[in-house]
Amino acid sequence: DQKSNRANPRSPGGKRAKSPGMKKKIRGAKKSMRRWDPGHRALKKRAKDVARCVRNLPRPDGKLSVRVNTDFKRTMELLKEHHKDSWVGEKLQRVWHEMWKDGDMIVFELWYGSKLIAADIAHIVGKSFYVATRFFEQEYRKFQPGFLLALVETQILAKAGFRLWDLGGTDSSPMMAYKKDITVRMSRPEFLTRFYPLRNGKAVIANGTIVEDIQTEHLLIS
Repeated sequence: DQKSNRANPRSPGGKRAKSPGMKKKIRGAKKSMRRWDPGHRALKKRAKDVARCVRNLPRPDGKLSVRVNTDFKRTMELLKEHHKDSWVGEKLQRVWHEMWKDGDMIVFELWYGSKLIAADIAHIVGKSFYVATRFFEQEYRKFQPGFLLALVETQILAKAGFRLWDLGGTDSSPMMAYKKDITVRMSRPEFLTRFYPLRNGKAVIANGTIVEDIQTEHLLIS
């Protein structure tokens, strides 16, 4: 009855009811946990490592540059070489090529001199940038090309008005391990809360060479 409920503040399921004050404390704790998210600290550490590479490693074969949509064919060739069992088959490549020609598919490319060494293949949805797949050439891993491209790319996207860089889902496989260093994981409801307000927005990336010679100031260092 009502009297017993007041005397024993538990829900019918046996869980203790939360007072408004308690709810505020819990919300504050959750915000604090997100502020000190381990992934954020990992990003700072990774960014420092990449910045050190950019400053100190010699580049005898030319400059490190970032381009957009300059060589779709070579990107697909290298993607196939990198991911031997890739889910990106010939039919999907043809679909992507049509989307690429129509401007619905974006390829961010990391070049070392005349060599394409990493790429992100992505879709734009409003002010959200979804990376469908990515690769880098192991031969040039001393430059940390995957992380280098991510840090330059996200700064370019932020300046262009994008507000969400989406790497999709993740699991425990080694190929997904890099995501924990450069992203914040979130639940589907939290993601949709962030995504929905952005999907009807407008942000544009120009084609061609965006960064001709990568320096530390081109990195998004949080």
